Amino acid sequence: MKQKFNPSLLLIVLAFIFLNIGIVSAQAPSGTSGTSPAPAGTVGTPKPTPTVKLDSPIKAKSIQTLLFQMVDLAIFIGAILAVFMFIWIGFKFVMARGGDGVKEAKEWFMWAVIGVAILMSSKVIVEVMKNTLIATGVVDERLFTLPK
Repeated sequence: MKQKFNPSLLLIVLAFIFLNIGIVSAQAPSGTSGTSPAPAGTVGTPKPTPTVKLDSPIKAKSIQTLLFQMVDLAIFIGAILAVFMFIWIGFKFVMARGGDGVKEAKEWFMWAVIGVAILMSSKVIVEVMKNTLIATGVVDERLFTLPK
């Protein structure tokens, strides 16, 4: 009996793995010796309480910087995907051998070119949206300036 691939089972296994990694890595840093007082009426040694400092992973100082960092990341990922997409489209053209598949490959090529054009102009799109939102008064301009 041939079994089919079940993507939901893969998602469950990956979620289980990542949840276990999060539980295991949630330990107190070495060298901490914080203690909490024992509750009234209990006998024994106090249990240590770890002190953990969480730093923000976002290093941007303004929303504009954050937006441009996100756009840069999207451009990087999109450029890699675009290369693979054009390779795939090339295979579609070759495999069509002049038949009905050429029309489909041309459509794929057109949409890939449109996607790359949007990707290349994404910084301009973000800047236009920012200026439009500021000009209409929806967003305060101070939100996009660096704090002093």
